[in-house]
Amino acid sequence: MKRKYLAVTVLSMAMAIGTAMSAFAAGFESTPQGMKYKWGSGDYCTNNWVNYKSHWFFFGNDQIMRTGWIQRDNTWYYAADTGELQGGIMKINGNVYYFNTSTLQMVTGPYSYNNDRNYYTENGTTDGGPYVYTQWNSDGTIRRGKKFGVR
Repeated sequence: MKRKYLAVTVLSMAMAIGTAMSAFAAGFESTPQGMKYKWGSGDYCTNNWVNYKSHWFFFGNDQIMRTGWIQRDNTWYYAADTGELQGGIMKINGNVYYFNTSTLQMVTGPYSYNNDRNYYTENGTTDGGPYVYTQWNSDGTIRRGKKFGVR
């Protein structure tokens, strides 16, 4: 009888521990409001960055993952529809921008990329020179290429 009681007690404890651990599993969580990120503590990421598998994401005060343009500390960033911050040359709404590949911050002023020197404003390049671009298609795929002229 003692063995049966001990086995039931051990099994109950194992199930309780397993349930508690899964309740605090870190990761992305889809909600009716949008995508959220839950820390291992069980709290949601609020007004902060998340580095997940070497990709950066930002979550606002409402705990929802941001996409599109993000302004933080007087710096601009751009997140794809997946929420992942982008780096490198990007064509967004007809304008060409460069995002530092280390910091993912939008670059302004003169900058050389692939031996081409361009001047970037907060509205993209201004000189119409050749550029390599990355563009998101409406179906979520990426299109890359080289074009001449911004307009």
